[in-house]
Amino acid sequence: MFRSFWLSCLLLGCISNQKQKNEIAFDTSILKVNEKDDIYKLINNECSATFKIKGAEMISLKANNIEYIWFGDPEVWSGQAPILFPIVGRLKDHEYLFKGQTYTMKQHGFARDNNFKVVAKTDNSITFEQIATKESKAIYPFDFVLQVKYTLKGKTLLTKYIVKNPSVSEELYFSIGAHPSFNCPFEANQKRNEYQLVFDKKIAPKFQTNINGIYEGHTKDVFKDKGILDLPDTIFDDKSLALSPNVFSKVTFVHKPTKKPYLSVNFKGFPFLGIWSISNTSPFICIEPWYGIADRKYQNKDFTKKEGVQKLNPQSTFETSFSISIL
Repeated sequence: MFRSFWLSCLLLGCISNQKQKNEIAFDTSILKVNEKDDIYKLINNECSATFKIKGAEMISLKANNIEYIWFGDPEVWSGQAPILFPIVGRLKDHEYLFKGQTYTMKQHGFARDNNFKVVAKTDNSITFEQIATKESKAIYPFDFVLQVKYTLKGKTLLTKYIVKNPSVSEELYFSIGAHPSFNCPFEANQKRNEYQLVFDKKIAPKFQTNINGIYEGHTKDVFKDKGILDLPDTIFDDKSLALSPNVFSKVTFVHKPTKKPYLSVNFKGFPFLGIWSISNTSPFICIEPWYGIADRKYQNKDFTKKEGVQKLNPQSTFETSFSISIL
């Protein structure tokens, strides 16, 4: 009986200080749930969020008995919520120039493919960190510190990106972006094309489309009603949709037949926004706030002049954040 009680407490992450020993704490707590795979979870009475060391990637967000994050089927698309750093999107010819040298880098950069380490934990947050290595400098010749801090409060998950330039003399050039994929539909007996993306402003900007990941000046009208984006089965005929500049701060998934809102993404201040799914039939939608964007056809490959690139002075810090709220 005591053993069962102990296991219950451990699963809830509820062992607190000596005074509260053997009491179940229902406040948000952090729990490492898989020692072998280095998976961490934040959990409270209303919601749970799970992350893995590789890429500091969110792999689950649950509330209301619903899983809101795509499960990453490798036969469809293995990603779930990759972090895009130090580039967003694709480079022209997969290369860029810096100080007279040519460097090659694949789409969305390398942070998503490398392990982070946990550098801070609180009752309701966890911070992952990745730093420059000999291997990273071979394709990205900068010193950097990249931190990703997740904070869970109620049914809202806040993601903060922190980029530090540890150099005392060199500027740091980078882009960073989010790529969370949300199950759509969220419940059984629904269809993806029954949903709408409802934005916070009643305007209808044109989206930019790309060819093989490079923008060539093509645009597309996708709004039938201002600020409301339907999701017909043809919505991703041109693959991804991008706003440059981004004019919105928030979007909400709404099921049209029931008028039920399920989830909102808040991304105030992000200069670019992407909306993507791998096909017109895949059961997920990505909402992607970016500080950076894929190359243009006419781009000269100079990394310091790349559209959306951020310049960080020596010994300086860049911070930005977005949040996901389950409704």
